[in-house]
Amino acid sequence: MSDNLKPSDRQKTMRAVKSKDTKPEKCLFAMLASMGIRGWRKHADDVVGKPDVAFDDCKLAIFVDGCFWHGCPVCQRLLKPQTNQVYWELKIQRNKERALKYNQQLQQQGWEVIRIWEHEIQDISCREKYKKRLRLLLEKKQNE
Repeated sequence: MSDNLKPSDRQKTMRAVKSKDTKPEKCLFAMLASMGIRGWRKHADDVVGKPDVAFDDCKLAIFVDGCFWHGCPVCQRLLKPQTNQVYWELKIQRNKERALKYNQQLQQQGWEVIRIWEHEIQDISCREKYKKRLRLLLEKKQNE
């Protein structure tokens, strides 16, 4: 399928894509609120990688990675752009490498890192798995 926009229009559209308070992030925030979990803050600019959610007291960082922007292995073939493929492959690869670097830096600083794919946070059964994992992690961290 070819792009139905002119390159200048595509560029304008891509620049308008939000990086904060996206739909998947709002879904994560709502999930945490529905669980009654407190002590977290969003978009922690002072933490490596600026996690979408940071629990400073127990050093837990949560990121919601967009399936397109981070090259989700499940969704990747469905979301592959048909134009300017080399650019997008390099862009997505850099995003993956940056995420790995942030994970390593955070772990070296004693942080636990959770990365959730966009398609997972939007799926009810996946959200339930993350809720369970998050509860266990927070209990473990509080008992340390």
